[in-house]
Amino acid sequence: MIKRLAHYADFLLGMRWKFVVTLFLVGLCMRTVVFRGDHREGDELIYMSLVAQLDAGRGYTLHGSPILERGIIDKDEYDHPLFFHPPGGIVLDWLFYEIFGRYGFPLVQMFSYALFFWSMMLLADSLKLLSTNTGMGLVAALSAFNPIMAHVTTKFWLDGPLLGFTTLAVTVFAWAVTHNKRGWGLVSGLLLGFASLIKVVAFLVIPGVVLMAWFLLKTHSKPTKKSRKQPSQLAKFVRFVILLLVPALLLQLPWEIWQWIACGSPFPGWAGKPSATLIATNRYVYYLTVARPPWVYLTLTVRVLWTLIPAALLYILLWKNKSVRWLGLSLIIWILTVILCHVALGYWGYSKLLRYIILATPASVILFALLLNEAVESIKNSGIASNINRVTLALVLVSVLALFMEMAAGTYATVLYQKALIIPILGEFY
Repeated sequence: MIKRLAHYADFLLGMRWKFVVTLFLVGLCMRTVVFRGDHREGDELIYMSLVAQLDAGRGYTLHGSPILERGIIDKDEYDHPLFFHPPGGIVLDWLFYEIFGRYGFPLVQMFSYALFFWSMMLLADSLKLLSTNTGMGLVAALSAFNPIMAHVTTKFWLDGPLLGFTTLAVTVFAWAVTHNKRGWGLVSGLLLGFASLIKVVAFLVIPGVVLMAWFLLKTHSKPTKKSRKQPSQLAKFVRFVILLLVPALLLQLPWEIWQWIACGSPFPGWAGKPSATLIATNRYVYYLTVARPPWVYLTLTVRVLWTLIPAALLYILLWKNKSVRWLGLSLIIWILTVILCHVALGYWGYSKLLRYIILATPASVILFALLLNEAVESIKNSGIASNINRVTLALVLVSVLALFMEMAAGTYATVLYQKALIIPILGEFY
């Protein structure tokens, strides 16, 4: 039975790019649900109103907008000289709206999915994951069916573009580091800066990505004779980190100055935080802000991203593999930084929505693909004679099951496209 399944898997994976393109197109067809529904969710109404405000020349604010004047949204929360998110995502929506009319909003989400998917494939290539059929297939499957990505692209939210451009920035940065291309390192910084102008949380990927850069420089540097003309690994590392961070921060700086001038502070305390009035009058906001505990990110994530726990177990099993250990560590730091930051924001009074941790998605996909691919290759090379290989085989089987459960969760999130929350297949409980 196992041999027969392995034969079918080899046949599919052997198609390589045909298989990848097929998965991409399936995912693209799933995203077409964004063209359905009335799209009356609160944030959707706000973003569409901001586009209308820009289109009418009223500026980047909800002040004087119909949804504010009619009391559809809370004035304490939204009646400010500037909207609290930077304008990058709304300007992107406005640009698509100007070109495609009312279809512009859903097309932004379709574009974001495509940008994310192919950025993931290029990132996997820089990390040598496309050298095997298994690695390529895993990255493509999880990128097409990831539940959080599938959920956010059913709505006119900013999270889809945020994910797409942040992933592209990381991909370009990884390629620049592995090929020692400083010009592309600068491009990656500009892309990260634009992503931060969609949502400032784009900067949360930096700790993990910086550690990844150190690993990539270490593994890709060729041993040569010492020369004054050749910079050390540390010098290259510092140079690339500067190329990533400085352009990104410089692009973000005008927004912070604009907020300072218009709102009296570059980091206003009310920005994105539900007001006391809104919490008291809106049961849904009360549930997300007060009833839901901050640690829901820890308990809910593993029931939506099914591959996280198997990935953790595989990481422990493969600890002696130094390349897997250090690349895996950078990806784990990336994931934990995103999740724990939002746990902290939950304690500080912000709403707890699983879509907020969407930037953990690229790292979770690469981590699982990296570890499962390595486990499969170790079994192929040594058979199943030893006890450790039997443990590996058992974990591989569990991981494959988790892979299909996560793909099913992504499909489920698409089917429930009218829901504003991600609902785990087994239901929500704490």
